[in-house]
Amino acid sequence: MKSFVLIALLIIVSACSHLKKLDKPEQNSNFFKMAWAKNLDPEYVSGNLPIGLGAPRIYDEIVYQGTLSGQMMAMDLETGRLLWTSDEKVALGAPVARFGESVAYGSETGRLFVRHYLTGEMKYAIDLSSPIESAPVFVQGRLIIYLRGHQIVNLDAETGKVLWSYKRAVPVTTTLQRTTKPLILDQKVIVGFADGFIGALSLQEGSLLWETKIIDHAKFVDIDLNPLLAGSMIVSGSPSGTLMGVNPQTGAVAINFGISVMSHPYLKGQQLLVGTNDGEVILLSLSGEKLKTITISKQPVSAVTWWKDHIVAASFDGKIRAIDPLTMEVVDSFAMGYSYSSVFSDLVTTDDYLTLYTSRNHLYVFR
Repeated sequence: MKSFVLIALLIIVSACSHLKKLDKPEQNSNFFKMAWAKNLDPEYVSGNLPIGLGAPRIYDEIVYQGTLSGQMMAMDLETGRLLWTSDEKVALGAPVARFGESVAYGSETGRLFVRHYLTGEMKYAIDLSSPIESAPVFVQGRLIIYLRGHQIVNLDAETGKVLWSYKRAVPVTTTLQRTTKPLILDQKVIVGFADGFIGALSLQEGSLLWETKIIDHAKFVDIDLNPLLAGSMIVSGSPSGTLMGVNPQTGAVAINFGISVMSHPYLKGQQLLVGTNDGEVILLSLSGEKLKTITISKQPVSAVTWWKDHIVAASFDGKIRAIDPLTMEVVDSFAMGYSYSSVFSDLVTTDDYLTLYTSRNHLYVFR
């Protein structure tokens, strides 16, 4: 089962105290031009390696990145100059969300912090009991938080008051425990659960409107690909199953794409860009036709995006690559520091910059 590719690699990465350091490859072009980088790996003794699962976020030319040592850092996008930092004293594994003049982010102890986006001044902090590993979503004055303990919480964004919470009973005992970023659509909160179901909750009340099982295995059935609106359907899935499209109103399955996808799907026009467990980067039509394909690695492709008219893909072999979408040829590559370095969340872009955070806790910014 292809989910075990992911499990095996996670075990390898977390169990090894020493990984092979990669030399930066000879560049075939000048696509990846590093603006700056920071090594944010926390201090640790020999043994299990601290694995970075988070991602940067960019708002108003400021890069926000939390660290496993508890630092939230706000840095100038162009230079990397530190604008402010706060020591929360707990590991920060989730990206920030900006709303108004505030940024919100969570910790692996379940504490949510809300600070002023320019100064870092604390607005409030509350405990939500379970680790927060995906970015909060701001909508209609509310923050939607997906907790690791199979729970979604809806807060008043200004005060932190809990408006409702939905607790999912998950009978599956073996899960990856990853959480997705909820998708807000037509007063619905679309989420993937750890029991193989995708579902919709009422934004106002938190009641379950519909649910559909889209993967049926004994274990590792987490729906951990961020739900994405693509045309008239919601696209999501699990690395241990196949990419699926469902009706956002009823949850009925609209299409089975028939491929096992590791990366969060990315919509480019009317095409889906995905990275597979088999090291492929694929452009798909919304009807499921494979339009273009390239194999870039013997390891899974964990993240994809579109930047400067090229496809950018990160894979478990420790490299990111730029791909010409017309010829589907690799035009540049960059080593992320160590074997098995990868990107477990998002490749984050603006028109001019590409940022990423590796599993070995390195923050890179390219221009």
